[in-house]
Amino acid sequence: MQQINLNQPELWPKPIPFNVRQMAVALVALIVAAGVVIGLLVYDVDRRRAVLAGLEEERDAVQKELAARKAAQKQRQRRLKRLEEEVATLQKRLSGYQQARQAMERRLAAAGKKAALVRGLGEARRGRPDVWLTRFQLNGVGEVDVTLEGRASVPEAIPQYLQAVADQSAFRKGFFQDLSATEPEKSPEEGLQFESRTRFSLRDAQAEGKE
Repeated sequence: MQQINLNQPELWPKPIPFNVRQMAVALVALIVAAGVVIGLLVYDVDRRRAVLAGLEEERDAVQKELAARKAAQKQRQRRLKRLEEEVATLQKRLSGYQQARQAMERRLAAAGKKAALVRGLGEARRGRPDVWLTRFQLNGVGEVDVTLEGRASVPEAIPQYLQAVADQSAFRKGFFQDLSATEPEKSPEEGLQFESRTRFSLRDAQAEGKE
């Protein structure tokens, strides 16, 4: 059996020689690598901060624009509300003007019809010197109250005149039923004093006149 002697110098582990230069180079390389990594990290942090700052500025700008738009919208809403109130006021005024115009038109139409009544009173007296009017009243718009006051030299002239008035086209559907006549005490030579009243519709008279 063969035996191997391990206790030989050449078989012993040889120590690694300590090289200061290599260690210095390695340390410098490590420091440089760490500096590079730190620099990259700082650059990335700065870049992210710059991006974040840009985003914050953009956010602030958007918030300002949004606030401005909200303020403008509120202002427009206030203006719209004022315009709606002004429109409502104008509509009320217009409605009032229209009502006033309609009332005025009715009054003008009634005045035109009453002018025909006055002419009818004059036409009925034509050829009747024994009767004359001292006062007359035409009150109302659609329904007209007619009051006639006058004098007559002979009693029969009064109903004849009233019938002649009723025969006028403007006084159609009007009939003088209420009649009172008195002889003045102080001056009977002036004739009988009479008063008569009636009411009739101008619309009915106008409709019949058109027929």
